[in-house]
Amino acid sequence: DVLPDGTISNMPWRKTGVKYAQNEIYLDIIEEIDAIVDKNGQIITSEVTGIISANSKLSGVPDLVLSFVDPGLIDDCSFHPCVRYNRFERDRIVSFVPPDGAFELMRYRVNTQGNVAAPCYCQPQLNFEYANDQGSIIVI
Repeated sequence: DVLPDGTISNMPWRKTGVKYAQNEIYLDIIEEIDAIVDKNGQIITSEVTGIISANSKLSGVPDLVLSFVDPGLIDDCSFHPCVRYNRFERDRIVSFVPPDGAFELMRYRVNTQGNVAAPCYCQPQLNFEYANDQGSIIVI
């Protein structure tokens, strides 16, 4: 088996000879909370999903590790091919050699084991005046 030009070993996502004057990697963690809230403001059900996007500008062949404070909460993951899946299954650590540039490192769901507290709450007030057929909606 012959690898394509510009690749090293079994990492087709990483080019050879990548060099930067300043080595840096940026991670964006984007989480979305989906919830059903009753009329009294109580959360009925909720789910948290997340994406970790990265932008890597690292020289050579960097070997990185990402760990979580409570890895037991991370569930239903999908990873970029650069992640060593067996290591995540065994140690609950994301170990990877990143591709150069922007990429999506992983998607996940947070096991909330119940409902999460809403980070914000909007309480609508509806007013309607029958005398002149006017109404207003105020969101607090």
